[in-house]
Amino acid sequence: MENSFEDTQLKPVSKNDAEFLHRLMNDASVLQVLNEVPTQLQDWTDAIDAWSRDDDEEDYIIFCGDTPIGWLGVNGLLSDDHSAYLKMAAFLPEYQGQGYGTNAIQKLMCDLKRRGIEKMILFADQCNELAQACYKKCGFYVVGSLIETMSNGKDVLRYKMEARLKG
Repeated sequence: MENSFEDTQLKPVSKNDAEFLHRLMNDASVLQVLNEVPTQLQDWTDAIDAWSRDDDEEDYIIFCGDTPIGWLGVNGLLSDDHSAYLKMAAFLPEYQGQGYGTNAIQKLMCDLKRRGIEKMILFADQCNELAQACYKKCGFYVVGSLIETMSNGKDVLRYKMEARLKG
């Protein structure tokens, strides 16, 4: 059965979300697929504090009903070329591959277009086919590739992807 997503909401990150972000970003499968390293709760408290003072960045917790299921982060909001970067899209494993990411990213894209952002850019690991499928459903296409050294020290082949925000 397909999800209706009526209960799915994007809410701006608040200081109360540090525990969820800590849990999400320390999940073994999330760490592996994002090539991240384990973090401490204080790291997330500090990050949320920094984000709250950065007008060029916004971060959202994705909720399904009252349950937090993921995180979207976007920056570059004040760029002269009206391009924003999707810096993070991470979901709890049990919510991956069900359309929640596509739904949340599309909601974010609609909001950003309404606010004058014309293009979104992101970087995705070439081996992360699940993420690429989600991004393609949202209108992203590959515009380049590169090798990037990730937080865990691995050199990873990545795609640069872009989407024009349309009405």
